[in-house]
Amino acid sequence: MKIGKSNPLIYLFMVVATVSLACSVDLYGTPSPTPLPNPSIQPEQPVAAMATEQPAATPQQYFTEEFDVESDAWKYMVVNGAEKQIVNGIVGLMSVRTLGGLLIFDLQGPGAWVYATYEPFTYTDVRLDVKAGNRGVNNNNVSLLCRKSDSGWYEFNLSNNGLYEVVYGKIDGDRVEYTPIAEGGSTRIKSGLAENEYGIVCQGTTLILYINGEEVRRLEEKKFKLTEGRVGISVSSFRDVPVTVDIYWARISHP
Repeated sequence: MKIGKSNPLIYLFMVVATVSLACSVDLYGTPSPTPLPNPSIQPEQPVAAMATEQPAATPQQYFTEEFDVESDAWKYMVVNGAEKQIVNGIVGLMSVRTLGGLLIFDLQGPGAWVYATYEPFTYTDVRLDVKAGNRGVNNNNVSLLCRKSDSGWYEFNLSNNGLYEVVYGKIDGDRVEYTPIAEGGSTRIKSGLAENEYGIVCQGTTLILYINGEEVRRLEEKKFKLTEGRVGISVSSFRDVPVTVDIYWARISHP
């Protein structure tokens, strides 16, 4: 389950060129002589304007996502936290949008667990780091995922109140089942309206959690034995709202 102790999106632009042809005007009503054409001057041939379409960016396997533009590479899933049920829509008033180099999770209703998974690649050994800024209540989760597949995923939940947990998540029908693996607390988490950098490593059977540059937990996971999958991030609201979290960047690298 999640940590929360309260229980729980182009513009078409048009260029209009207005060309003014100047002609001489006689204020006394005498028509101006029409100039004879100069045979040495060849008329310019019109050049067809061709619209250029920007090619879609090629997905990268290891890179830093800075959320400068909307990207189809991220797939979203919303879970109703109260029922742990996947919903085809939204929970309460909520939005997830890219704006000004940020991925903004704005969750105005309780019990909204929103996942964003990077779809183009799967990874065996991988490191995922994010920088997150809290602009809402103190009771929320920022989560990092690895090895997400049909077999499940590892999820590291970090609460703005200083607690963390590691869980195994798996979709069963239209619900998500969570099994705790480890939990704890860290003074390295900056509470309140603050920014934090979180990182995880999934390498072999080893799972590692980093908080603001420091390793805070390392464990061996041999029960669920997930070996490969996608990475992702998540933000969750519980009873207290609004939850507003800015993701400044997400970096995927090889450990």
